[in-house]
Amino acid sequence: MRDSLYRELRTVNRKRFHEIWKNAQKGNLETLNEEDKRLAKIMLDHSDQYFNQFEFADAMAEHEYDPETEVNPFLHVTLHAIAEKQIEDRDPIEAFQFYNAMLKNKCSRDEAIHLLVNILVKFLFRTLKEKVDFPLDSYCKALVEYKSRRPKKIIRLLEKD
Repeated sequence: MRDSLYRELRTVNRKRFHEIWKNAQKGNLETLNEEDKRLAKIMLDHSDQYFNQFEFADAMAEHEYDPETEVNPFLHVTLHAIAEKQIEDRDPIEAFQFYNAMLKNKCSRDEAIHLLVNILVKFLFRTLKEKVDFPLDSYCKALVEYKSRRPKKIIRLLEKD
């Protein structure tokens, strides 16, 4: 039952991404709501990496990505959107501060967002695995700690965890 529900959810989600992708390619962003518009822009920004996955998202709705060997482009785009929303809303403010600190450390906009996503994933994974509330205080504390570090050092620290 649970597996079939998961497959159904994945299929619906991939078809939604495919519709967003088609609108993005046609330049029909004004027809999308704010969330879908954000996803469309991120998909366009990542089209050089994931064009085929976006283009055939509806046909490959059953494909399950192996986290050990593949990047799930739909999860990547979703996490990217979450990070962008945190920065835009300055909520938590530590995400916005971390992002700006990384820009000052010569990161590109995309690199800074990906670093933020990597930190976020560390806490999301723990939350999902242990079935506990998201530890917002710990996440914010980590962002404060990491914002004074160089990007390569952050990556090494995250890999160690």
